[in-house]
Amino acid sequence: MRIEEARWLEARYRELLDATSDSPVALNLGCGTRKSREVSKPYIQAMTIAPLSALGYRVVHSDLMQADGVELQGDIFDPAFQATLADLQPRIVLFCNVLEHLPVKLRDQVPEIFSRILAPGGRAFITVPHSYPYHADPLDTMYRPSPEEVAGSFSSFKLEAAEVINSESYGDEFFAASLGRRIRKVLRLLFPFVRPKRWLSHAHRFTWLFRPYQMSCLVLRKPE
Repeated sequence: MRIEEARWLEARYRELLDATSDSPVALNLGCGTRKSREVSKPYIQAMTIAPLSALGYRVVHSDLMQADGVELQGDIFDPAFQATLADLQPRIVLFCNVLEHLPVKLRDQVPEIFSRILAPGGRAFITVPHSYPYHADPLDTMYRPSPEEVAGSFSSFKLEAAEVINSESYGDEFFAASLGRRIRKVLRLLFPFVRPKRWLSHAHRFTWLFRPYQMSCLVLRKPE
């Protein structure tokens, strides 16, 4: 997640969510590790998790892998795990930068899964790259939709907010690095046979040297 996505989500919380004392669940699906949220990218915790807690939501972190900071480990495409999530009656699902890593057959199942696990009137906060380099984790399908394209697959949901937001360019990152690091990045381009998948991700970023990364962000609401 980039900081601009986190800011966008925080702003949508302020617009769409009311404070509550009922401690409803907000599910953070594909949450990653505690270190990734709180240390590597501390704005994730500060802008996307802490504001929900301040509004009275109980944030439950879930991921396919078992790791520090993952409270519910499981596969959302497993019906038994879906039942576990549905039992929580979540009012919110965060699904950030996951869709591009799903094969089409799985991606097409996500709207039905969200319909099954979200409480009536619950909201899905979704982000996905719109213009962004290849980044295998371990798979990148290069799915780069507009917000409207994503919303179109959630036919029973109401679209409450949608925007393509800009971040910095790879050039901003590149020229902010030390001279030695810049030299290493350029030299890396000469060795595509060393860890080819990582090389492809590295090389592809240079096509964003002078254009911004873009993310599709949207909020969808399940009918009451």
